[in-house]
Amino acid sequence: MELRHLRYFLAIVNAKSFTHAAETLGIGQPPLSMQIRDLEKEVGTELFHRVARGVELTPAGNEFYQVVKAIPELVETAKTAALKASRGESGILKVGFTTSSVFNRAVTQSVKTFSKKYPSLEMQFEETHTNMLINSVNNGTLDVAFVRTEHLAETALRLQVILHEPLVVALPMDHPLAQRSEISLHEIAAEPLIMCQQERSRFLHSTIRRISDEEGVTLTYKRTTPTVASIINLVSAGLGISIVPASLENNASAGIDVAFVKINHKNANVPLSIISRVNERSPAVNHFLKMFV
Repeated sequence: MELRHLRYFLAIVNAKSFTHAAETLGIGQPPLSMQIRDLEKEVGTELFHRVARGVELTPAGNEFYQVVKAIPELVETAKTAALKASRGESGILKVGFTTSSVFNRAVTQSVKTFSKKYPSLEMQFEETHTNMLINSVNNGTLDVAFVRTEHLAETALRLQVILHEPLVVALPMDHPLAQRSEISLHEIAAEPLIMCQQERSRFLHSTIRRISDEEGVTLTYKRTTPTVASIINLVSAGLGISIVPASLENNASAGIDVAFVKINHKNANVPLSIISRVNERSPAVNHFLKMFV
């Protein structure tokens, strides 16, 4: 049984006549009759009765009609869905991000713009640390991920640096240095430093160590948290200070008494990059990546 058999069958039902159906289909009546005989043979019973005014469905034909009448619309829906998927306009795009990267406007604006441009495409999100995101993109669990690194050991992945984001010092609003326009690392060397756990933020830790070494400063690490986002609340509570990407200021809601002050060091920044698979074939993924070219 092929789609053309169903199309011919439905045309006869609608026309109530082999002759009129053949005219509508643009074929001769004998070939149409032959196609219907083939269909009835495959179904195993007669589908039409010939009557004086044309044809009518047999009880078996009526049951067959009730099932197959929706097929043409389903076929068109399937064709439309396939074409949308081939153009990257539908399906699922799985996006990962680190806690700190989601606060950067480059990330939020890209997601917003992409969602508006491709409303039929579902975006799914996962938040975790960079190493886990790299593994997830590598094994196909995620399609792309925003990470805080500019180097990859995995040859199956590609990395594109979107920008370098300044690091800032987060201080309680009543801290003596809170009103400064910039701060040197020497000025905060003795301050209790709150940082995200190293295994969840390796590049941030390595950057802070590097710029501290360049300045000859030893910082006082006091507390760690599972996520960068929770640092802001601890700083607001007066439990210490922190060094964070500048975009975390976007997450500082009203009533959070935290000041963000620039670090006086030319290398005080961390990358924001997007990673994907080298041989990516998904049109949706490639559309998303083009936003950062």
